[in-house]
Amino acid sequence: MRSRIHLLAVITFVLVAPAGAQAQSLAQRVRNAPDGAVELRYAVRPGVCGDGRNYFSIGGSMRIGQFTTHNGKLSTEPCLPGPVRVRLLKEGGAVRVTRVDVGTSTASALRDAEYLGVVSAPAAAEYFLDLASGDAGGSGAKAVTAAVLADSTSVWRRLLVIARDADTRPKSTRREASFWLAQFVAAKLDGRDESLASFDDDDDARDDAKSSAIFALSQLHDREGIDPLLQIARTNRESRLRRKALFWLGQSDDPRALALFGEILSRS
Repeated sequence: MRSRIHLLAVITFVLVAPAGAQAQSLAQRVRNAPDGAVELRYAVRPGVCGDGRNYFSIGGSMRIGQFTTHNGKLSTEPCLPGPVRVRLLKEGGAVRVTRVDVGTSTASALRDAEYLGVVSAPAAAEYFLDLASGDAGGSGAKAVTAAVLADSTSVWRRLLVIARDADTRPKSTRREASFWLAQFVAAKLDGRDESLASFDDDDDARDDAKSSAIFALSQLHDREGIDPLLQIARTNRESRLRRKALFWLGQSDDPRALALFGEILSRS
């Protein structure tokens, strides 16, 4: 009888222990990791790919990171659809984001980091938005990007709070939040709620008189171009011109732009 009870106890421990580990929040897992580099991975939004090292691409018309040209043509490694790979640096309880990549990497890249494995994308988005809402060791902008790239998440409401918080948030963090808000607004106006795939437009890079005029408005002193840009974003029938106006509004750090973003994104 005693051996049978002992066996049942062992089975119960084996079944329960993993569940307890899985119940830990991502924040707890990072806190429990040793000081130094920590890496985690999660699913990326549709329409985003990367080379795992230098850049990631959205839709097909926007690339973020480092890439080179050869004979006037863009030269990049193959662009693969995920996962998002985020590298953190943990020092004395403080955590900051040091890298955000999209795409696969070699196994050797993990040798110098505590690897937390593949985590839930919504949990990752929540964790990085929390980091961006705090001090984040000067890496708030990277934390915003890490949250935005997470699949199956709605992040615009918290981005709007961050973008509006001029009292406590660094300008770089607020501007990063505003930049991504502008992209979500462009997607919303194109009929793609919270998608980043709306950049797949060959005409988006066209350099014509209308595009030049939008750029000129963005450069006017004393924010005199904000109201015309708002009008273009609200009413222009060409999605590429709306996107350009929204891009510059996202760089403006102007409360009127944020008000427009919140208005459009709140529409049912």
